[in-house]
Amino acid sequence: MKKSISILLLLCVLVCSLHVSAALGEGDKIFSGHTIVYTGTGDSTEQAATQAVIDKFMEDTGCEVKTIFIGDSYDTKITAMIAANETIDIGQMESGTIAYKLAEQGKFEPLDSYLEADGISLDDYVGGAYYYDNDGNIISYSGAIELMQMFYCKDAFDEAGLSYPPADPDEAWTWDEFVDTAMKLTKDANGKTPYDEGFDADNIVRYGVNMGIWWPIWGSFVLSNGGTLVDDNGNFALNQPAAVEAIQKLADLSLVNHCMPNTVQQEGMPGSDVALLTGAYAMVIDGQWLALQLSESGVDFEVGAMPKMGEKCVSVCTNSMTVIMADSTEKEAAWALLKYMNDPATNITLFENGNLMPAEKKWLTEEAYLNQWAAAGNPARPATYSGIIKMLLNNAVPPLTADIIGFPDMIDIVNTQMDEVMYGNKTAQQGMDDAAASIEAAGIVLGTRGK
Repeated sequence: MKKSISILLLLCVLVCSLHVSAALGEGDKIFSGHTIVYTGTGDSTEQAATQAVIDKFMEDTGCEVKTIFIGDSYDTKITAMIAANETIDIGQMESGTIAYKLAEQGKFEPLDSYLEADGISLDDYVGGAYYYDNDGNIISYSGAIELMQMFYCKDAFDEAGLSYPPADPDEAWTWDEFVDTAMKLTKDANGKTPYDEGFDADNIVRYGVNMGIWWPIWGSFVLSNGGTLVDDNGNFALNQPAAVEAIQKLADLSLVNHCMPNTVQQEGMPGSDVALLTGAYAMVIDGQWLALQLSESGVDFEVGAMPKMGEKCVSVCTNSMTVIMADSTEKEAAWALLKYMNDPATNITLFENGNLMPAEKKWLTEEAYLNQWAAAGNPARPATYSGIIKMLLNNAVPPLTADIIGFPDMIDIVNTQMDEVMYGNKTAQQGMDDAAASIEAAGIVLGTRGK
């Protein structure tokens, strides 16, 4: 299942500082006497990790940083703080909810001139590392990113005598190959698969696959199948043939192929790490952060490329936003903190342990950097992990929240209809046609952002 929003929002926060360090001489305190306010979210562990990074920034620069951590109802509380003109210099934002509504109000500082002045080039980062506003201005960039991938339990494949999934995205399974394998890995209480006569779909002890049905996952398959969410003319497009076909195939994993738990069955299953460890799942499609849990739980796992529905496999990225507020009176200090957060070197453990992937290309391609977080023998980075890095470089697309104008209002409607499709109450065509009608009735204006 998907990572909590608090984890996703942490992506920018838990990475750190070479750019600033290079600008500082030993012992320099270039922001001594300056104070900035930082807002963030996350559980107590995440907050402690964030605070440790900020403490080091304060030590290095002399800048005082007042941190405000908010757990529940982050969006609501941040919106109230902004409305009350409370000071926020730099803070986390959720791209799928409030961020773009605030951006349209001019609340965020464009970062293009800052990046240019410091010689930070977009070409040095994967595409999903940046967020743009509706006018094409950069409003956030990050040193960390996530993408969707496949995890699998080697023991389940060995038991069934099946070949492991390919790690290289250029050799990704076709959808038919993926479904065939998932069905062969699925077993009922009598050891029968969905291919066998007498298979008991109501008494399955191991499912071939599980995946969370949320926009980065179903979006990956829609895009792979040649579909899109919103076309270039601003029209809702999930009810068009390529997208409908992809969504229906996902629903059919449960409804027809019986190789994936349905929505109700998923609620009664253990977490993905436990399910892979105990053999309840053979494969899981999830964000790459799951590697942290799997390595800690002792699962003998490997990773594979996303299956492809069309000519090429696609993986949709997720990424947090950390923004500088336009009304900040300490923009230079806030920019320095943002840069400090965006270098993996200061908190490399969060990359090495499986939680994050770097967004800067040198950390993905140069051996000296790769070895700092994905060296051989790292249980969170198995031998097949090079394929996931290749997928990030060549097969990944930016977060859909970054590209689609009107995403927050649209996705609420789509999610409701997607549930109906996955439950089997509607076909994909019916569900997405109903979503289109609701979007039109609500007067939601859709579009795509230029870059």
